[in-house]
Amino acid sequence: MNEVLLLIAGAIGGFLVHSVTMKVSFKQRTIDNKIKVYHALITQWVKMRNFVYANHPGQPTANFPYQVIQQFDQIYGESQQYVGEAVLVCEDSALTEAINNLNERMYRTEWYSLPLDQTNQNMEQIKNDAIAVIVRMRDDIRASTRFEWQDFVHILTGLWKKKANT
Repeated sequence: MNEVLLLIAGAIGGFLVHSVTMKVSFKQRTIDNKIKVYHALITQWVKMRNFVYANHPGQPTANFPYQVIQQFDQIYGESQQYVGEAVLVCEDSALTEAINNLNERMYRTEWYSLPLDQTNQNMEQIKNDAIAVIVRMRDDIRASTRFEWQDFVHILTGLWKKKANT
């Protein structure tokens, strides 16, 4: 009888150890993915900023080369791809909304129609807002490193099959 109880206890213990190691591995991959996506977003924002300054005419203009606008659109498209990835890896919808809003502000501002001093002011404000968003990104990554009660509940609910919604 003692052996049967030890066998059952060993099976339960083995399941729990295996489940916890799988959860740790999943959390590590999630952290790696968040770092990759957030890094790519920050890189795209810097590219957009540098592109604006490299192509700014100095004075407001109504005639701006189509090729330059098209290149900026391409950089924006890449950044939107990373925004989409951020939505997949981040559970904080307020953070992903802030990321998207910042990205849209970088793109939607008509930089070529602003004088250089106004461009500098707008860019400085965007930079300050970006730093606040980046701090939230860092906190999101840091929050992913902790085991919380929901993680243990998720492990235990793995014992029961969910019923399909029909």
